[in-house]
Amino acid sequence: MKQKLLLPLFLRTAARFLLLWCLMVLLLSLRELDAQTQRLSNGVNEARDGSLMNAQLVLDGRAKLWDKPAILDDRMSAYYSTYGAVGVFRLYDTEGAELARSQLTYGSFSLPGTGVYDHFLNFDAVLTDDEQLALGRFLREERQLGRFYGTESGLYDEYLGSDEGVSFTVGLRGEITGVVEHNVVYPQKLVYYYADGPVTLLDTDSPFFDGKTLTTFTSDSIQLSSVLAWAETDPELTLKLFREAEARVDDLVGDLTPSNLWAATSSYGGIGSLAPYDGLVSAYGVAYRPVLMATHDLWFLYLATLLFTLLLAFFTARAQAGSLRRERELTNAVAHELKTPLALLRSYAEGLQEDIAPDKRAQYLEVIMAASDQMAAMVNSLLDLSRMKAGKTAFAPAPVALDQIVASVFRALERPMETAGVALALDLAPCTVSGEEGRLSLVVSNLAANALQHTPTGGEIRVTLEEKECTALLRVENDGDPIPPEALPRLFEPFYRSDAARDRQSGGAGLGLALVKETVALHGGTCGVENLPGGVRFWVELPCCRP
Repeated sequence: MKQKLLLPLFLRTAARFLLLWCLMVLLLSLRELDAQTQRLSNGVNEARDGSLMNAQLVLDGRAKLWDKPAILDDRMSAYYSTYGAVGVFRLYDTEGAELARSQLTYGSFSLPGTGVYDHFLNFDAVLTDDEQLALGRFLREERQLGRFYGTESGLYDEYLGSDEGVSFTVGLRGEITGVVEHNVVYPQKLVYYYADGPVTLLDTDSPFFDGKTLTTFTSDSIQLSSVLAWAETDPELTLKLFREAEARVDDLVGDLTPSNLWAATSSYGGIGSLAPYDGLVSAYGVAYRPVLMATHDLWFLYLATLLFTLLLAFFTARAQAGSLRRERELTNAVAHELKTPLALLRSYAEGLQEDIAPDKRAQYLEVIMAASDQMAAMVNSLLDLSRMKAGKTAFAPAPVALDQIVASVFRALERPMETAGVALALDLAPCTVSGEEGRLSLVVSNLAANALQHTPTGGEIRVTLEEKECTALLRVENDGDPIPPEALPRLFEPFYRSDAARDRQSGGAGLGLALVKETVALHGGTCGVENLPGGVRFWVELPCCRP
């Protein structure tokens, strides 16, 4: 029954909570996207300014005219510090001629004994996208291969021994085979030689080399870099973003001469700009995935809040199921309690209507009146209980001598106790509490009636009242069978009976203890029940009233 009630409530509650969770995720994601877009814009501007500064240094420097394009390409690195975004840069002169562009994979090396990186590797003109991915993954998995130092020349021996924090590999030498144009090498093969054997980083059969002369260089220092190896996103997505950024620049430049032009584009997933700058024209294009930028740093928060949402939905549904179950139980109990007196009323009313046994008319009327009083008392008790639970009960507390109320209630039960063969032991200390005498008398009466009802012949009821730390503690103990442990937490619920058959025979609708709990709570106190060896103890704690 509990599971059948809980599951549909949980599903409905979870659906509502998940809708709110989705709204929260959307708002957080939009906020994060705005922050990441601003970070992207700032990063692109910084990278662009750095590229332009490097360009001025190279163009104004002493490098040979044919060396400058290779140096510019080497320094025109792509921007990829924001997750899910890649930017490319290009540089033009005022006549529209391209001076440099960001490379997907690039590098440089020094000839043996020179220690100067004056030869540059151009991979982009040689490799296909699949070959770029293969090399990028290799460098991503073996990051130390991005820097190689050979020891055959002895040039780096002292340096290597003192620089333990740099990630690199140490071998004998490196060999690069490719096509040479001035100081640029288009590599066909790249091998690192170690004492235990060679490691081949590149060996391509690209048609680029058809009919061209290949030259082999030996190097004692090589450095490589690839956006595919260092970007945070996976290599396949990084490559797509790089190509999209290039296409954005191509569309921006078109067939126009960039001289004195200024143009910019911005759209969902990319930005671009083309602008003159101190005798040069800077162009950049950025491609990004808004979803990745908006969610990358929030996955843990999403999962944590999703789990919290489902747990909250579960506990809410469980509370609703418990409330609904108690409501159904209360409805069933009320219907059950009213069923017997209503049937009795109808039976005797029909007897009067049909004029059966005229000599018993007065007796029938007495039965009808008694059943009506019983139902009225139960309805009044339910209304009183409902008002107290809702906090709508009129309450006018005044100092009340609780010991006198207890003595008066049990004094009235002396005759029924003698008839039932039950002994009574009273130990009452003077205690004054703040409350209503009638309500407190009802509390004591219910506890007394409950004790008398469950005490066997020859048993004893023990009542103690004492004051402890400004609290009046009333205990009502009776001999008899203990209450089942599973029933103890529910004993103060309306209409609950630990032994329904016995309680119904002995009378009462099962509202007495529920009224006790709510009345005590109304007076700012607490109550409870516990089993004793050979009996049961009910207790009530109320704050004392000080003069």
